[in-house]
Amino acid sequence: MSIMAVGDEELLDYVIEKDMEDAVSRIILGCLKCFERGTGRKRLSRVLRGKDPGYLIDGREEVTPFFGRLSQLDEDQVLDFIESLTRLGLVQSTPGDLPMIEISERGRKALLMRDAIPAMIPWPLPARTIPLPRDQGIYKQLKEVRNRIARDHDLPPYCVANNVTLVEIVNSGARDISDLEGIKGLGTMRLERFGDRFIEAISSLKE
Repeated sequence: MSIMAVGDEELLDYVIEKDMEDAVSRIILGCLKCFERGTGRKRLSRVLRGKDPGYLIDGREEVTPFFGRLSQLDEDQVLDFIESLTRLGLVQSTPGDLPMIEISERGRKALLMRDAIPAMIPWPLPARTIPLPRDQGIYKQLKEVRNRIARDHDLPPYCVANNVTLVEIVNSGARDISDLEGIKGLGTMRLERFGDRFIEAISSLKE
């Protein structure tokens, strides 16, 4: 199964469980929301594609979570996506002699809604093949353990292990800590802190 994915690894979790149009739309609108007085389309595109570090250097911390999130798209793709959001009324032009774009009130409401944002992908995006878990029971158990660990340590779940990493754990057939070594997303520190919990969960299901 091929999953369309863009940007960093954290976004893959979102893409697996929701559609791509909604994921990209929320990233664009969320970033645009940071610009209270609006910004240019091309500048927004550069920030989203990680091409304009000036905002980070200048201390615009609110932009940091969005910087480079759409790094696998080219400028025309991002601009076409912004145009699609404009046609939907989620993005609007600012008044004045030098109009820029800003998030509209409808766009702010869309960010709060769970309904998918129906923007259109202008053309196929780079695809990445994401494996599905061979055993849904083990996958669900690992996900529950991951979420409990996250709550215990007051961390976002993806800081423990993202969904793709959990799939790789399942498909690796891991039975002990050494089997988890080399799995992408599980570095030495995560293995030391959380590895035993994952192996215990797998063992409990195989007994």
